[in-house]
Amino acid sequence: MKMKKLLKRVGMAVAGTVAAVGGVLFFGIMDYLYDPEFFRPGRKPKPSRERAPGSASVEPSRVRAGGGYTTVTLRFQCGPGGISEDGGVKVGLCRLVDFGDRGIRPSFLYAHGWGLLQNRHPRLPNYFTCHLRTSGRARLEVVSQGYFPLRGALRLLGREFLRRCGVRLDPLDIGYLYLEQRKIRIRVRGDRLQEGDEITVVLGDRSRGSRGWKIPAHPCRVDLAVEVDERASGIYRFIVGGPVLEAVGGGAAALRPVLSSVDGEGRGRLYLSAVDDKSEVDPTYTGNVRLLPPPGMQVPQEVSFSEEDSGVKVVPFRVSAPGVYRLRALSEGLAGESNPLLCGERMRLFWGDLHVHTCLCDGNLEPREFYRLARDREGLDFAAVTMHDTMEVLEPSGREDEWRLVQELRREFSRPGEFVVLLGYEWSSHRYGHRGVYFAPWEDDPQIHGWLSPESSTPQGLEEKLRRHDVLVVPHHTAWRRVFVVPFNWAKWVRMRIPLSYTWWGQENEQQRLLEIYSMHGASETYGGPFPITHGRPRGWFPRCLRDDRSPEGYGNYFQETLAAGLRLGVVAGSDRHDYAVDERLHPIDVYPRGLTAVWAEELTEEEIWKALWNRRVYGTSGARIVLEFFADGLPMGTEYFPLRAPRLQGRVLGTAPLRRAELIRFDGRGFETA
Repeated sequence: MKMKKLLKRVGMAVAGTVAAVGGVLFFGIMDYLYDPEFFRPGRKPKPSRERAPGSASVEPSRVRAGGGYTTVTLRFQCGPGGISEDGGVKVGLCRLVDFGDRGIRPSFLYAHGWGLLQNRHPRLPNYFTCHLRTSGRARLEVVSQGYFPLRGALRLLGREFLRRCGVRLDPLDIGYLYLEQRKIRIRVRGDRLQEGDEITVVLGDRSRGSRGWKIPAHPCRVDLAVEVDERASGIYRFIVGGPVLEAVGGGAAALRPVLSSVDGEGRGRLYLSAVDDKSEVDPTYTGNVRLLPPPGMQVPQEVSFSEEDSGVKVVPFRVSAPGVYRLRALSEGLAGESNPLLCGERMRLFWGDLHVHTCLCDGNLEPREFYRLARDREGLDFAAVTMHDTMEVLEPSGREDEWRLVQELRREFSRPGEFVVLLGYEWSSHRYGHRGVYFAPWEDDPQIHGWLSPESSTPQGLEEKLRRHDVLVVPHHTAWRRVFVVPFNWAKWVRMRIPLSYTWWGQENEQQRLLEIYSMHGASETYGGPFPITHGRPRGWFPRCLRDDRSPEGYGNYFQETLAAGLRLGVVAGSDRHDYAVDERLHPIDVYPRGLTAVWAEELTEEEIWKALWNRRVYGTSGARIVLEFFADGLPMGTEYFPLRAPRLQGRVLGTAPLRRAELIRFDGRGFETA
């Protein structure tokens, strides 16, 4: 009897669930059919050079990251001709991607850190209001905005259900659709606005009890993109010079001098930064800094920071003789020592980052902004913007324009002797493991062979497609469990149909020559290393066991295991940076310091950097610019040869701090040991 009652209750629960799901789908389908125009902005537009009249400013334009809540005021002034009745203004939080001569296009940001704006609940955070100053009779009509567009989500669910059932509907750019629906949308009613009339948007209005607008936990830069439909035609265009809002690092706590490599005449650049206690640049720092160079280095004795320097000063220097150089910088209460600079070797040491995600996929930096940052403020010698091939799931349109842009940026920013850009993308299969694909400078037909394409959806298919290209394939975060479908991987305790081991190519494949051994996700050298793979730092109540995203030992996912299996791989490190600005306790973020790749090359050119990577004259660090030289019988790192007797090993390590340990690891056929 009890069993019958239990089965009856289970049956009722299942029937109730089915009815609820069916009701939601039915409502979504009917609501979509009622208003299909809701999805009209669901496809990315082409980049545009057209501009609307008007100007805008924001106050303050800069706030301290992690500062809690604030109030930001955006002021828009009507341009010549004003705005017709029933015209409108939109304000969106996004990044405006510069496509050069083709114009600009907005890009959705995944984790910019600013609170979700709403105008329904005056006492709750992130409340905004709109006001009008005009001599006429016009008034503003502002579209109601909640924290989450629930009705729009149900419409999307209904539409996608119909599409999966065979109804011929175009796939949507989910990110761009969400961006459109989150914009502040204002209509002009009752009269037209004249030139000079002003619309004020108070973001984080506290006048009715709200705490204000949530500030990002980490530095972030966003565009407050203003669009205008001045003729009431339904066509919105961006204004010229829209305002930019920045959350920046805290007050300066130290100085960070970085010495670049030097050219054949001993000339280089010092990148001097004022940083806070989290190593973030303080762009508000001003003051005088004394430079204390070693003998043989010519550099100004003092440099002065102004507001225009935004916390970074680039100073030329010159060295007169071979040797090791370190420079100290001192100011009132601030100090810092540079990385070691090794001069006089035939090979020169260059630093770069080959694994960077921008707003072309799921990052926050605009691609041109990243290259300028890397070249002019971080002092990198080479870099590569990589794009996830899986972004087509969320953003199926516009990918061709973006791949074309990445290639154009390579030609624009690569300058022999100054800065090198390599071309690549990320093959992002959670099932088989991620890997970077980098094209040789002389490759004349670079194409993205993505995981979503049936022909390259497996490592074997990708390997076959890449045979006709000159490429380097670099596996990365191979020790990751790859169950990344829910926050902090709750699902990793469920038996999922995902291979436990990373899918490597065989020894015969020459394109798989390097491994990204470290990034901001952690290290994949060995299970017990100091940087275990993780994707978040949850709050204290969160189970600590769920922070561990490492693969178990014994499946061949770690670098030492691949060497034992016979693969010959050099190592690099990358940042895998996304520049997320949210609290790392609530969202997967750049957990560890950003990694760097060091390259021994004769010159700073695309060809020489590529050859150094191909020949494995490389190593990786967790961000510190440590100098590492290593030779076997006089041959540099990465060389393959057959010694006639026990090799003679030589090396040198120059640290950025006192060295605690240097290890030489050896595999003897039975296991690894420290030699």
